[in-house]
Amino acid sequence: MITIENNQFKAGIAERGAELQSLVNKSDNYEYIWNGDKAFWKRHAPILFPTIGKSNEDQYRLGEKTFPMGQHGFARDYDFDVSDQSDSAVTFTQHQNAETLKKFPFKYTLAVTYMLNKDGLSIHYTVTNDDKNSMPFALGFHPAFNVALKADGSFDDYDLTVEPLNSPLQRFGIGPVPFRNGDVEDIPGVEGNKLPLTHELLDGGLVILANSEIMKATLSSPHHDHSVTLDINDFPYLTIWSPEHKKAPFIAVEPFDGLPDQAGEPSDWYTKLGNTTLSAGANKQLALKIALN
Repeated sequence: MITIENNQFKAGIAERGAELQSLVNKSDNYEYIWNGDKAFWKRHAPILFPTIGKSNEDQYRLGEKTFPMGQHGFARDYDFDVSDQSDSAVTFTQHQNAETLKKFPFKYTLAVTYMLNKDGLSIHYTVTNDDKNSMPFALGFHPAFNVALKADGSFDDYDLTVEPLNSPLQRFGIGPVPFRNGDVEDIPGVEGNKLPLTHELLDGGLVILANSEIMKATLSSPHHDHSVTLDINDFPYLTIWSPEHKKAPFIAVEPFDGLPDQAGEPSDWYTKLGNTTLSAGANKQLALKIALN
């Protein structure tokens, strides 16, 4: 575990998957990140690469060739190297290995930098295609934030407020879970740009917001002193999730650069909705900020 801190905050990041596992407000020792209790969900805030969600038949295609692929890809399951570190920042890098090449036949570099500042945490991702062929991929961040702990109120006290919002808040249709069904639909219970969060809403599976204009999302409760605001300018999709029918005391608020599969046959990643394709030697950079109150 690598620890970084400044005067206001402290973060712990595991080398396995470069996964953020702890983010603490030092003023009152408040922990924002889910503890990974296996009774609900064993992870904390994994990086999703080179795909998001579950693949049809656990496979995907590159043209005429088919390859195996597990849910959310594989970056979260392999160690990253620490390539740079200071008191308040750390950079991790991961490259292909013999196992990944069987599933994803590309040489790549995935670099992730975590940096604490006076407002919270900034994260910067760089995906580089080190291969001679064009490389398709998606990347997502899956942080789970604690809610309804101790005397902090209940899960249903929380809202997700998004901005800007230029049209009614909508989501991609889900079915069967966790696949998209190809539809876009209204979300019940929306109050302007505020989405009240309930277990009932999330028991239907992940909620992928379809409003690409959203740049910022705030998770808050009127009964809780702490809130989280994600600045997601570089990410076109935002997803909300909590384990179905478990009444878990956390909510995942997930910026996606890419989308899960639509139900049906294995998808061709070169034409899949939401994917990025990098030419040989090219890279894509994505950044987000998490403001903590």
